[in-house]
Amino acid sequence: MGTFVPAPSSANPLVSIITPTYNHEKFIRACIESVLCQTYQNWEQVIIDDGSTDGTAEIVREYRDPRIRYYYQDNAGIEALAHTYNRALSLSRGELTAILEGDDFWPAEKLCRMIPAFEDASVVLAYGEMREAEIDGRLAKRMTRNARIRTRLPAGILHNDPPPAAVAYMLTARGHSMIPASTVIVRHSALQVIGGFQYVPELRYLDFPTFMRLAALGKFHYCRQVVGYRRMHAGSATSQYTKEMLRASQKFRRQLIDDPQYALTDRDRRSIEESWRSIESATEYNLGRLCLFDRQWAPSRTHFFRALRTKDWCIFLGSAAGLLLSWLHCDLERLYRVTGRASLKAHS
Repeated sequence: MGTFVPAPSSANPLVSIITPTYNHEKFIRACIESVLCQTYQNWEQVIIDDGSTDGTAEIVREYRDPRIRYYYQDNAGIEALAHTYNRALSLSRGELTAILEGDDFWPAEKLCRMIPAFEDASVVLAYGEMREAEIDGRLAKRMTRNARIRTRLPAGILHNDPPPAAVAYMLTARGHSMIPASTVIVRHSALQVIGGFQYVPELRYLDFPTFMRLAALGKFHYCRQVVGYRRMHAGSATSQYTKEMLRASQKFRRQLIDDPQYALTDRDRRSIEESWRSIESATEYNLGRLCLFDRQWAPSRTHFFRALRTKDWCIFLGSAAGLLLSWLHCDLERLYRVTGRASLKAHS
């Protein structure tokens, strides 16, 4: 890893928005429109299409704005997502790099709110609150559990001040999701120092390992306003590869715990290990929910029974409800909508 030399951003920095997309014809228009509507206008959007077979390309090509640049590649799959991101990074010209996947979107003031954070030369990454959205774009009325947890975190963790103050928490089961990727902007020079977006075999996602490397370089800036919308749907990578991602995350976490640059104490290590013992139940619950959605009643019961071993009352109650609904051949999505959370099911 090279040396990071802090430097403040220019007064009106170019922001390169990296947008990987695959078969997002239902979502890509909203994604692009949310960029075009930004109140801050000095941006470029680099769209990398990973071999879409639907109408994604035709929709993107409708836009004639020269700031929107579209590149097609043969399908590399989610396993090569870091390489896709790094290809986009190599095509970018901005001083700052923002993440916006093809099925997500932003509020109009997102860039305007966050760019001033980089006037502080020591800030390498800015992020903020995320709101879930349903498949048709309707926003959830209630904040996520991770968002509620963030409201109780100390400022030193939220802002990684001093670096790497956030690492011990980020390595816990809950801290794994401290930074919502759809809200992130990174200083391009910091990404260069760590060698770009991080590839970890079998992990299938790049945000967490990349943010962990950045945590050793400089401070974070946390914005309490909603600056990103994440669309919830059963076709998302998180939904499809939940168990594989968990297994790879735990393996990667063990490597990081012993990394001397993070200077973790024995107490930190014990807290991290203890937190991960409870995450298995949350994973089983999520898998049960997906099975209900796909009308796989018997497999859903297997996952919900495993999830009932938890000490977390939210997961316990959700799993009990899931078990009951599996016998009634119903899913949990209406319950999610009633309680203000984003449903996986489109409105009828």
